[in-house]
Amino acid sequence: EQENEPAAAMKDVESILHQCARSFTTRTLAWHYRSRHESLIAISNLHFYENKLRIYPSPIDWSDELGLHFVHVPRSVYDRGKSGMNRIEAQLVAAAALEHFRRFPRKSLGIGTFNIQQQQAIQEELELQLRAHPEMEAAIQKASETLFVKNLETIQGDERDTILISLGF
Repeated sequence: EQENEPAAAMKDVESILHQCARSFTTRTLAWHYRSRHESLIAISNLHFYENKLRIYPSPIDWSDELGLHFVHVPRSVYDRGKSGMNRIEAQLVAAAALEHFRRFPRKSLGIGTFNIQQQQAIQEELELQLRAHPEMEAAIQKASETLFVKNLETIQGDERDTILISLGF
């Protein structure tokens, strides 16, 4: 029971964030300058900044090479309670990774997943697709320092030219 006493005592102590929130004026960002396309920050602007965040306009309204894009995979199935994977989505993400390096061999690529099982599925699919397309092996080897496949717990703070996100669900 003595081991639990410090944990119980900590429940009564407010975090430094709570203390600061009461003591200091809240300030939010007014401008966002890092995203090269408005769609990359639009969701955060809506939900966290109440659309008050000013964004430098992109000279390009729409491009398949720039901004945020949603790709619906209608026939994919999440294997809930079993493997925790969406194999069809993993295949499409792996194919998109190869296509990325065909089109943009000098641009870095990150792939993010919502769970470790989907991360593993994509890594497996990348290996399978590389076997089927050996001409891409040199490009992937060259990109090994700029390519990653990570799950939600390990991707925080990573930046790449392009990020593919596999929801898996």
